[in-house]
Amino acid sequence: MRSTIPYESANTAPLGKRIAARLRPERGRLYRYDTALWRAASAGVWTAGSAMAAVSILGAPTGLGAGLDIAAAVAMNTAGLMLAGRLAAWLFAALRLAAPGFAAGAALYTVAEIALLLYVNDLGWAFSLVFALVSTAVAALAGALLRLTLSRRFAWRVKLGAWLAAALLAASAAYAADRAGEPAGLPASAQAGRAGASAGPWLADDPSQPGGYAYFAFTYGSGQDRWRPEYGSDADIVSSSVDASAYIDDWPWLRKWFWGFDERSLPLNGSVWMPEGEGPFPLVLIVHGNHLMEDFSDGGYAYLGELLASRGFIAVSIDENFLNYSAWSGIPDEDMKPRAWLLLKHIQQIQAFAEDASTPFFGRVDFGRIALIGHSRGGQAVAMAAAADQWFAQDGSLPDKGSYTIQSVAALAPTDTAVDGKRTALRDISYLTLQGAADADITNFYGDRQYRRVSFSPSSHRFKASLYIAGANHGQFNTSWGRLDDSLPAGLFLRAPALSGEQQRQIAKVYLAAFAEATLHGKDEYRRLFRDYRAGAPFLPDTGYWSRYEDGGFVPVVRYEEAGDIRSLPHGVKAEAAGVSFWSHEEAKDRDGNGTGNKAVKLKWNEAAKYTLFSKGALALPGVWENGADGASLTFAMADPGEEPGDETEDPDSAEEPDEARPNQEEDMRQKEDGTPDPLSAVEVELADEFGAAVRIKLSDIMPVSPSPATTFTRLPWLEKTMDGGKYDEPVQSVFQTYEIPLERFEEQNPVFDAEDITRITFVFPEGPGQAMLDDIGFS
Repeated sequence: MRSTIPYESANTAPLGKRIAARLRPERGRLYRYDTALWRAASAGVWTAGSAMAAVSILGAPTGLGAGLDIAAAVAMNTAGLMLAGRLAAWLFAALRLAAPGFAAGAALYTVAEIALLLYVNDLGWAFSLVFALVSTAVAALAGALLRLTLSRRFAWRVKLGAWLAAALLAASAAYAADRAGEPAGLPASAQAGRAGASAGPWLADDPSQPGGYAYFAFTYGSGQDRWRPEYGSDADIVSSSVDASAYIDDWPWLRKWFWGFDERSLPLNGSVWMPEGEGPFPLVLIVHGNHLMEDFSDGGYAYLGELLASRGFIAVSIDENFLNYSAWSGIPDEDMKPRAWLLLKHIQQIQAFAEDASTPFFGRVDFGRIALIGHSRGGQAVAMAAAADQWFAQDGSLPDKGSYTIQSVAALAPTDTAVDGKRTALRDISYLTLQGAADADITNFYGDRQYRRVSFSPSSHRFKASLYIAGANHGQFNTSWGRLDDSLPAGLFLRAPALSGEQQRQIAKVYLAAFAEATLHGKDEYRRLFRDYRAGAPFLPDTGYWSRYEDGGFVPVVRYEEAGDIRSLPHGVKAEAAGVSFWSHEEAKDRDGNGTGNKAVKLKWNEAAKYTLFSKGALALPGVWENGADGASLTFAMADPGEEPGDETEDPDSAEEPDEARPNQEEDMRQKEDGTPDPLSAVEVELADEFGAAVRIKLSDIMPVSPSPATTFTRLPWLEKTMDGGKYDEPVQSVFQTYEIPLERFEEQNPVFDAEDITRITFVFPEGPGQAMLDDIGFS
C-alpha cells in the first residue's frame, strides 16, 4: 500500500537525529506554557521556599552572622529551584506535555524542600508533607493573585472576585492560627493555687528588688577569644586555660576551627558583678545549659548577676558555650562531667585571683559561702560540682576540697541524665529547683528527682525546696533564649507560654535572691517563701504554683522508699485503708510514664475512703518533741497521679465504711476543668491521741489543693502525638505539694487533744471517684 503522506512532508531524518531534536527542544517550546500567571506563581513558590530556608538556617546558624547565613540559604534555595524548574521544563517539552513545566518543577522542589526541613526537625512525615503542600499552594496562589491584580488583561470584576476569595481564605486561616496560637491558659482548677490566694504573713521584703549595695561589673577571660572581645582583647583580667582531655574524647576539627582551641586548652571566661566594699562577700556562680553553640548563652543571666550583686553577693556568669550543641559539629560526648568540672576550675581560678592584689577579687571573696545556680544541663552540672567527691575524687588538679564550701545549689529546669550509670546525691547542701509546666524542651520535672536525692543530717540547718510553675517555659529564665523552646523551624509550631519573659524572670529573681539570702546570708525569714509560695504573693505573678519543702528538722513517720509491706511500715507504724478500690506503694510517674525515683502510697476509691497510719504507742519519734509541740507541724506531700480514678484491684480488707461527706461540702469544693468537683478539694486530716481524743481539719482551710496543670504545647492538636516522637503526648506532669498543718490548729479545735501523744493520722477522702498519692508523712 502506498503511503498517503506526501513525500515532501515526511520526516526522512535518521531516528537518532529525531530523538536528539526531541531532547533539545527550542527555548520557545521549553517555557511555552509558563505564562505570566504561572511565572508569578513560581515567584510566590520561590518566596515560600526561601522563607523556609532562611528560618531553618536561623535554627542552625554557622556563627558567621545571621545576614550571611540567610543570604546563603536564599541563594541555595534559588539555585535548587532554578535547576528543578529547568529540568522539569525540559522534561515536559521533551514529552510534548501542554503544561507549565518550570512552575511544576519549582513547586515540586519547594514541597520537597519544606517537607524535608520540617521532617529533620522532628515534625513527622505526615505533617511535614501536608504543611509543605499547603504552604506551597498558598504561595503559588498569592503570586498569581498579585500578577492578576497588576495585569490590564483582566476585568475589574475578575480581580474583585479573586480578592474576595483570597480574603475569605486568609480570614479563615488567620482565625485558625489565632486560636491555635493562644497561650495555654490556666485551667479553672489551677486558680486555687495561684500566688494571690489568701495566706499570711507575707514576706516583709521583696527579694526581687535591688539591695543596698552599689556594684561594678568586669570580665575575666583567656584574652584570645575570637568571637567575644569581653573575653578576648577587652578582658579586664586574663585567666588560665585548662586541659579537659581527661573528660572529653571527641573535639571535631570544625569545632576547633570555630573556637580556635580544643579540649586541651579550654578557656575560663566569666562575667562578674561585684558589690563595692571591703567584703568578704559570698560567691555565686551561674551557668547556662545546652543551647546553640553559636548563640552565646551566658549573657542571659545579667539580670540575676546585677540583682545578687546589689544584695551583697559576688555573682559570676560562667561561659561554657564551647561545650554546647552545633548543627555543624555536634556536641562532645558525655558533656555533663566537663560542665561540672569547669565550675570547680572557675572556683580554683577565682581563688588565685583572690590572692593577687592587682585583681578586684583580692581579699574580697568568702570561699566558705558559695552557691551554684544552673539552668537546664547547667542545673545538673551544679549538683554534680557540689558533689565533687562523687565524680572527681581522683582528680588532683581541682582545688583542695577544704579550701571552699558549697553551701547551696539552685537548678532552673534541670536535666537529670545518668552519668557513668549513676546520678548525683547531695548531703547537707541546700537545694532549690524551679520548673515550668509549659516547658517544651525539658517536659519532665527532672529537678524533682534530684530533690528526692537530697538528704540531711538530723542536726543540719539546710533545706530543700521545689517550685512547679503553671505557664512557664524553658527558655525565659534566660533573657536571650526567648519564648521558643525548640530551634527553628520546629519552634514556630509551639504555643507561646502563658507567662511573659518578664513574669517568668520575676519568679526567678524572687526565689533565687531569697534562696541566696537564706543560705548564704543566714536570713531564715526567707524560708517562709519556700514553705508556702503565698508568702511571696505581693511579688509573684498571678499563676499556679506547686511547691515542696523539707529541712533537717523534719522527722518522718514514713518514707515509702523504706516501706515494703503496705500494712507494716518501718518504726513500728501500721497502715490501713478503708473504702479504697486500690492501694499500693509505687513510684510516681513522669509525662513519659517513667518512674521518678519518688515512691509513695497510691490510693484509688469510688465513693469515699480513708487512709490511716497508727501505732500502739505515741508517734513520738526521736527528735520530734524536743521542744514540745509548740511550733511543730504535721507535714506531708500529696499529688494527683493523673490517671483514671476507676477500679484497678479490689482490696478485700477494706471493710471499714468511711464517714459520709458533710452536706455543705460542695459549696467550697474545687472544680475540675470540665466543671465537675475534684475530690481532693474535700480532703480532711484527722489526728487522734492515745486517749481517743480526735480532731479533723479540712486541708483546703490550710492551703489550696490544686491538681497539676494540663499543658497544650503545640499549635495543632495532632502535633501533640507526633512532634518529636510524641514528646508532648501527655499534657500533665503529676507533681507533689507539701502541706504543713500546725499542731496548734488541732489543739485550738479540741483543747483535750494532746499533740504530744498522737497515735493515729488519718487522711479522709469524703468524695469520689478519686485518687491520690501521699508521701513524706511526718512532723517538723
